[in-house]
Order: sequence, then C-alpha cells, then structure tokens
Amino acid sequence: KRGMVLALGAILSCSMLLLPRVPRAAPPTSRRAPPPSMLKAKYDLVVVGGGPVGVTAALRGAEFGYSTILIDATPPRQFQFTGPTGLYSKALRDSALRLDVPVLRSMGIVDAAIWAQVNEFVQQILRKSGDNNMKALCLNNVPHLRGMGRLRPSDDARCSVEVAYRRGESITLRSDNVLLASGSRAVRLAALEQWYTTPLGGHVRCCDSDSIKQIDFLPRKVVVVGGGIIAIEFARIFAQLAAEVTMVVRAADLPKSLARVGIDNQIGYLLQADLRAAGITLLFESEIASAQGDCGKATPSPRARGATGRLRLEVVQTGTAEVREELEADLVLTATGRKAVTDGLGLDALGIEIRPNGDLAVSTSLMTSAEGVYAAGDVIGAPQLASTGIEQAESAIDAMLGRRDVGAAEDASRLLDMPVAAADCSPAALLSNAARYPIGIWTMPELAFVGLTAAAARAPPHNLDVVEGVGRYSESIRGHVHTVGSEREGEYLAPFMRGPGSAAAGAAGEQLTGPALKLVVERAAPHRIVGVHAFGEDACELIHFGTTLVQGGKDLSDITAVCFAAVTYHELFKLAARDAIGTLQCDAWRRIYTRLVQMGEG
Repeated sequence: KRGMVLALGAILSCSMLLLPRVPRAAPPTSRRAPPPSMLKAKYDLVVVGGGPVGVTAALRGAEFGYSTILIDATPPRQFQFTGPTGLYSKALRDSALRLDVPVLRSMGIVDAAIWAQVNEFVQQILRKSGDNNMKALCLNNVPHLRGMGRLRPSDDARCSVEVAYRRGESITLRSDNVLLASGSRAVRLAALEQWYTTPLGGHVRCCDSDSIKQIDFLPRKVVVVGGGIIAIEFARIFAQLAAEVTMVVRAADLPKSLARVGIDNQIGYLLQADLRAAGITLLFESEIASAQGDCGKATPSPRARGATGRLRLEVVQTGTAEVREELEADLVLTATGRKAVTDGLGLDALGIEIRPNGDLAVSTSLMTSAEGVYAAGDVIGAPQLASTGIEQAESAIDAMLGRRDVGAAEDASRLLDMPVAAADCSPAALLSNAARYPIGIWTMPELAFVGLTAAAARAPPHNLDVVEGVGRYSESIRGHVHTVGSEREGEYLAPFMRGPGSAAAGAAGEQLTGPALKLVVERAAPHRIVGVHAFGEDACELIHFGTTLVQGGKDLSDITAVCFAAVTYHELFKLAARDAIGTLQCDAWRRIYTRLVQMGEG
C-alpha cells in the first residue's frame, strides 16, 4: 500500500508539472477611492460609468485640463476598470489556446484543477487591464468614486449627480458637463428565466453574456443560444476546451444571422464550416421553448435525489413551434442581444429622451435632450462595440469642452464619398458608413472585415460596379508554413461546406473552401478598394491595413507597389490584388472578343 501511495503521488506531481504555469500576478494597484470628504463640490466634468468608454472620457477631459471625476458602479470585491465586457471572452480564448484539455484529462487531472488554471489565466489578464487603467487615472489626477450615480437638477450648475457610495450614504457633485457611459446589459430569455439564478448540482447552469464571467466549473456539454458575434466566439472557445457544443440559431444560416453587421456571404460560410470542423453542432431556424432540470422536474431543486446537474432543453422550429429535439447541457449560454442600462440614472429629473428601443437619444454631437448631458457607448445603441464607444467618448468630450478638431474630422468623413457631419460619431452616422470602423470576430482562426461587401456595393445607395479579388492562405508562404502537416493544411474546409444552412455550390461565384482574404474593388480605373474581408490567422490584425486602404480611398496600385516583409500574412493583400487584376483583365479581353464577334471578325 505504501508503494502504491508513493507511486500515485509521483504521478500526480509529474502531472501538475506539465500544467502550464501562471506567473504570480503582481499585487494590484491600490483601488481605494479618495474619501468623499476630500472631493470637490463642483467639477468641470462628471463621468458616470467605469468601462472603457467612461475611462476614456475621464482621461480625455483631464488631458484638456478640466477637473474630472469618474463614478463607477462596479460591485464591491470586484476589480474595477477591467475593460470591456468582451475582454473576458478574449482572455478566455487565449487561456483555452494554452491548454490541451483532452491530454490533461488523460493524465488524470480533474476538471476542477483544469478550470482553476484556465480561470487564473483569465483573472491575471483582467487584473492587468484594471491596473493599467487605474494607473492612467492616477497619473492624470482623476479621482473616482465607487457608487451609483443619479442625475438631479441643480441651482448653480446645469445639473448635479447624486452618488450613493455606501448603504444609506450619498454625496452630491455639481457640474456643467456630464457624460453618461453606463453601458448595456444582456437580454435574457423568458423560457430560461428561473435558471439564470438557480443552482443545479451545485452550479448555476444558465448564463448570459454578462454572468458567464461568474462560471466556476469546466462544462462538458454546452448549448449556446444565439447566432451573433458573442455567441459564435463563446461556442468556439468552449469547443477548444473540449466541450460538446451545440448552437441554437433562429436564422437559416450564420451569414444571414450576421447580415446586419455587414459580413460577406462567402466569408460567413467559411466561418460556419470552420465551426463544424471544430465539432460544433449547428441547429438553424430553431429556438428554446422550455427547460427542465433534476430528472424532469419543472421546479428547480438541486438537493433532490437523482439530480443530474444538467438542464434538459426543448428545441422547437422557429415560426411553427414544432418540437425538433431535446438537448442536455451542463451549461447554457444565451447571447441574444443587449439592452442599454438607463434605469436608476434619474433621466426623468432632467427630461432626457429615451428611444422606444431603450437607447438614449443623442444629437450628432452626442448630447442628450438635456443641455450639458452627453452619452456614449452601448447606452446610445448600435454598433455597441468597445472601439466605437471609445471613439464616441472622445468625440463627446471634444464637443462639450470645445476642443473638436473639425479639419481632421472632415478629412475622416470622406469615406466612400459619403460625407457626414464633422466628428459625428452618433449611431446613425456610424451605421450609415461601413468604412467608419472594422469589426473583428475572435474565433479560431479569426474573422474581420471593413467597408462594403460586393452585394452591398452593387445595391443602392452605392450602385457601384465592383469585382472581387481573393488571396488564399493556402497559397501564401506563411499560411503553408503554419499549417503543413496539420489538419488545417490546404483547403481543409471543403468537407464541411455541406450540411443544413450551407450555401449551394457556386451560388455566389467560386466557393471558398479555406481561409482567405477578399478585396472588393471598383471595376472602373483606378480600381478603388471599397471593402476588405478576411477569415484566417491574424485576421483581426490584418484588417487594420485593410481599414487604411478603404478609408484612404486607396486602389490596387497602392497594394502592388508596397514591399511587404517576407513570409508574412500581408502577402495575402498582394495575392488578392493580383487576383482582382486578373479578373479585370479577363473582363477587358472578353469585351474585346465580344466586339470583334459583333464586327464579324471573331
């Protein structure tokens, strides 16, 4: 027995040595806010919201020399200023890529230990982000107060903000300028409402895109409800963590589900095929009708005898409510949209207008219907990206404090010949111009795009005559180096392009069957680039060169004239440009042959 115990101890010790080590994180920077008695009674700028939008706005105001204070409602015992909601999924993705869960399980390492390692990676990233933001605020002398901010009328200022910072205690701050950056919260499904908070088998089994950050176990069977960016990212992450993943999507396929954000059809089908290649089951035109736990009992009872620790979901056909199948899941994640956080802000006190969909109504300068009160980020609606929210924060501060750079803004507004108001970062302005910002989807590999798709370019109001050029990863040197001998070598997605929700072969030109970068180019000289779409490794980095091309009105010659560093993915731009040039030349020769035939000389 003694020998068996020693042998088992040696095996476990070796197993733990093989787990990737997480460097011990440095002690977090002190996050203690100054006591309210030390705060000023009046500030030039009060920012409500401690996310990336609020932090950016506070730093911008301080840079201009204005006295600024940041109000943050992060709950006690949680790290402040840890970045956007999406940072958690990116951190979880990177953590999943560091570990090989099947190998660790084969060595006898239990799921609890594996998840502890994954979670430590994630928390280290979040702490680092919070520390960096805190240091920036301290360096710029921006005080912060943890509490709930509520707008109130004021006699000697445009408005005041009452901050409840302790139970039963509050302080009132006066200011002529307030920026609301309260963000958004996840929309929950009524069919699953009781399961978002009720433990089953010792764990809460249903999460939304906010509460997923509180997950405390490694799931083996996951159901993701939704077909948007967040749903897709988490589905791919849990597949990487060796979970059996099923996606329940209302749309007929992923390109249709992502159509509102401007995804290219062919690139969208590549993404869909890659999810299938990762072992993810896709249920289209489906939705969740009900859920049960604990051996079919409708009322949650985690202590009931025979509890399985899993939810049973009834999936029905969208539109007909016909039952399709039943699913079991250790974890259900719903990512079916987000709604602006406006409750508790005291908007009625100043008569601030709220749109029918719940978003704050703002002008082109991002001012609400109350003088001196501005808003930015998710609270004013789509596109609800951290990147655009940060741009809105800077634009709003520039507008309210009189530091708008009109010249630069007008230069930036000439995107796709669609002029917008100077420094106009309102939702309407951003959504009306596909060149204003790139979008990245952090799958494995990544997907990113900016500008118009070919279909959008040909449709009103653009009415452009365009061609496409494609650069395939399998034809690039770096793409070959990174995949040779692996399951991702060559056009590896060809077998996964079939199945429910797949595009018909040749439906939109030649079907792509592997990672690729696509250029959308005007047919007429000088062949201006109006869109860039990519699916593959480093796509979220490559898209920034694509953004420069689209926003700068660059043409194919601007790509072919560049000397790219050898063995880099940027070679894809040159491959795609040459493909587009080949298409243009073929079309030119075709017109010549047609004319000769018409003249009787063919």
